[in-house]
Amino acid sequence: MPKILLSLIFTVLVSVAAYATPPSVVVIQTTGLNDHITVTRGAGKTEVVKPTSALDPNKHARIEQFQALLAGLYAEGYTIQSTTVANMAAPGSYVTTYVLVKP
Repeated sequence: MPKILLSLIFTVLVSVAAYATPPSVVVIQTTGLNDHITVTRGAGKTEVVKPTSALDPNKHARIEQFQALLAGLYAEGYTIQSTTVANMAAPGSYVTTYVLVKP
């Protein structure tokens, strides 16, 4: 009897998961040269964020801008799923990719 009950519960849980909507995913890419930040929520939903000028008197403006972007996504319910860094051919040139997921 317990095995039948556990099988029934497992079947129901698997069925519910099959009907669940897929998670919402946001991908953010930044470059080592800090020339832009690309944010995409899917096809046709991509925006390029120009970082603040290197001449800005606030020397922390760029990281503060990135923090505001992440804080906004966190407020929407997104959490960081993974981060990767890819080194490019040019010295000092690399791409960092952040994948954020909202269940």
